[in-house]
Amino acid sequence: MVIALFKSPAELDVLIDEIGQRLDILYKTSTAASRAETWASLTTAVLKLAAPEDHEHVYQRLNALFSAHASRREAPPEQT
Repeated sequence: MVIALFKSPAELDVLIDEIGQRLDILYKTSTAASRAETWASLTTAVLKLAAPEDHEHVYQRLNALFSAHASRREAPPEQT
């Protein structure tokens, strides 16, 4: 039986999408001192699941996810 040491890029993308959907919950339940510490912990965990050749892709996806989430939280509410 062959055991996969790393997740495929497609599996990593699904995992990153799930992180994005649950990021607010992760912030609330995290014992980290700051959001930056939470981001660092999540990035480290996902990179451990990725093959070395996929690290750049994972890092870029997570960076985009965290940046977009931070922008949404800092944006003023829309006026109607």
